[in-house]
Amino acid sequence: MRAGHVLQLVKRGVITFITVSAVIFFLLGVSWSDFTSFMYKFGIPGVLVTMLIVSFLQYTYVTYKAHKAHEGYPGPERESFFTGNYNQMREAQNKNQLFELLAEWVKCHGDTFVFWRHESPKFFTTDPDVIKSMLTEITIFKKADSIPNRTLFGQRITGTSSFLTVSEGQLWAQKRKVMSSYFTKIHMATMYDKMRSYIDRGLDQQFGEISRNRDTPVDLVEFYGELFQFFLGALGCDLDCDLVSGNAKFHNDIIQKILKWVPQQFRPYHEYLKLRMQPEVGETIEKVIELRKIANQILTVKRNSMKEKGFDPNDIVHHIIKGNSKTPKKDPSQEMDDMMTLFLVIDNMAKTLATFFVRVIRMPEIYTKIMEEVRGADLSSLQTMDKSLRYTEMAILECLRLHPTLMRGIRIAKKDVNLNNGMKVRAKSLIFFGQLILHKNPKYWSDPEEFIPERFAQGSATIAPFTYLPFVAGPRVCMGKHLAMLSMKLSIVGTLRKFHLVPVPGEEKEMEWDNRFTIVRPTKGHMVHFLSTAGA
Repeated sequence: MRAGHVLQLVKRGVITFITVSAVIFFLLGVSWSDFTSFMYKFGIPGVLVTMLIVSFLQYTYVTYKAHKAHEGYPGPERESFFTGNYNQMREAQNKNQLFELLAEWVKCHGDTFVFWRHESPKFFTTDPDVIKSMLTEITIFKKADSIPNRTLFGQRITGTSSFLTVSEGQLWAQKRKVMSSYFTKIHMATMYDKMRSYIDRGLDQQFGEISRNRDTPVDLVEFYGELFQFFLGALGCDLDCDLVSGNAKFHNDIIQKILKWVPQQFRPYHEYLKLRMQPEVGETIEKVIELRKIANQILTVKRNSMKEKGFDPNDIVHHIIKGNSKTPKKDPSQEMDDMMTLFLVIDNMAKTLATFFVRVIRMPEIYTKIMEEVRGADLSSLQTMDKSLRYTEMAILECLRLHPTLMRGIRIAKKDVNLNNGMKVRAKSLIFFGQLILHKNPKYWSDPEEFIPERFAQGSATIAPFTYLPFVAGPRVCMGKHLAMLSMKLSIVGTLRKFHLVPVPGEEKEMEWDNRFTIVRPTKGHMVHFLSTAGA
């Protein structure tokens, strides 16, 4: 049983025991002194035992009541009365088979069904109509605001108030309005030359390391992780700022450790405590604290520059400061939450690029088309780049179909909702939507397991609405999608104009991804050699 359930059990027991005892003694006309005297005679052990019995009975009743309320709903059979499907899902997650389990449940029970995590029913859907409602009807559904992955064993990472994690309300509206202006396609066009320069300089820095270690295989996840931390530093902190660009390797190391340990904290209490005692976890927490301090240093520098020179629309950190300046509750830690969110989400581009190359270097026909297109690409402007990298864009979109950075999303019902299949989602219930399963559903995609960039030749014209969600959709659509596509294209061009990427010997056919948690990343096939194209 998880720590939360133990605490919930004790809390219920204490409240119920005291309430019931007080009511009984009141009805019997017993005075307060007689009541306390009785409690004293009963003894602390007796009181504790009674409270546990009462709380267990109450917990049993609540679980039974939940089962009855969802009786007849499609979904996998519960393994036990109290644990539901928790153990089955946990075992699948540990084996990196959670995606396969969820896909099997969709196949057996339909697009929308109920599974059980202990006494709590959870809804899962791949129904495009339900997902459309979840993502667009903000008066009915909201983003989950209490997900534990905002912290690492109690240490705040992004919190629940950043521009990405805040669930709704005035704070969300204010931050969204200010931040989204930075990420528009029009603004990206004005920033194009700068961004191209930043990517080129970042790649040159990375290529220098490769040339000094020619025979050493390169980890694509690490390579592009460092590149995009450099890129972020350039965007928000200028190239000479050692706080980010000059320490891209250090930043990326922290980000990868955060992403390694955050998902593993969702364990039973005894395992959670054991994990927390590991030295690497303690070191990671210390680095998170250090990274938040660096974020605060950056914010201090940028606040001063805003006072001296005014707001710079091309400075992403200025947008963060402005977005927090008119929030209902002025809290300095919220700005640090936004900075930490930037550090983390920029890594999604790195994961996607690593996955992109893991795929295409093992597909000679596709790789050749991309290489030819890259060599002839016109990079004079954003518009000409987009036109001359059409096939490369199709390959990126196909990569995001098979390997979306987020495997699944979550929303909370703000009130009772009746779904299109007759199921009732009660207020405060969690409902998950599965991008990874939806993207591989043969109802919407022909040959869904195959990597076929040409399926995006007509853009979105041939794609059913709300069946392709790499950037989600609706009012909370990913603000950075234009920045992501722009920077990934520039990175591909910058890489392939100078190097061929080849798998390390023995891994020519090896490809594997970690689908255990929300964020997908390659675990096999990401070690490659960079071979110079000079003279080729």
